Amino acid sequence: MKKLFSLLAILFCVFCYSCTTVKAETNYAELYQKTNPADFELVHNIDPYQNEDYQKYAWSPFPLFRLSSDLYFKGQTIPAGYYILTPRNMNGRDYVFFKEAGKVKYIIPVVKKELVPVGFYHNNIPEPKYTKWQSFCKNVREGFYKIFRNSSRKAPPPSSYITTEAIDRNMCLIAIYYGESKYYLVFKTVKE
Repeated sequence: MKKLFSLLAILFCVFCYSCTTVKAETNYAELYQKTNPADFELVHNIDPYQNEDYQKYAWSPFPLFRLSSDLYFKGQTIPAGYYILTPRNMNGRDYVFFKEAGKVKYIIPVVKKELVPVGFYHNNIPEPKYTKWQSFCKNVREGFYKIFRNSSRKAPPPSSYITTEAIDRNMCLIAIYYGESKYYLVFKTVKE
């Protein structure tokens, strides 16, 4: 009986200690300093895996991002504009390609990669609302695809979501949720 009480006391202490410890926040300024720019270039600034993406999907599966002010990353200036953000794994490292008009303009390394929490897309992306006629047409189209099993039907693109946040002094954090992965990018907002 004494062993049981001592075991329960130890488990209670471990549980209380784990509840009181605070998870250390990520130091993004340090990650920015440690991150090196991309050490490769693409031939004619064309994404080598772009054709594979467009064979599977009817349109670009990557999120479109509107940048309203210039951002700076280690000597690169990314001007304001519209970019398609494409996460890629090249040479064993994760990068995000900033594409404009189908060409890769900037290659930015990912400072941190995580898994997207379960249910994130369900909680943050609203479901489309259809009128009665739109839902009728959608059901007929889906029924047609079930009956005839059309192999030319394109797959729906992976879910995606983008958040931006101001951190520290003159720094910006962009989090790209794409499919099952979450990619973090850190930029300076003032040119050094």
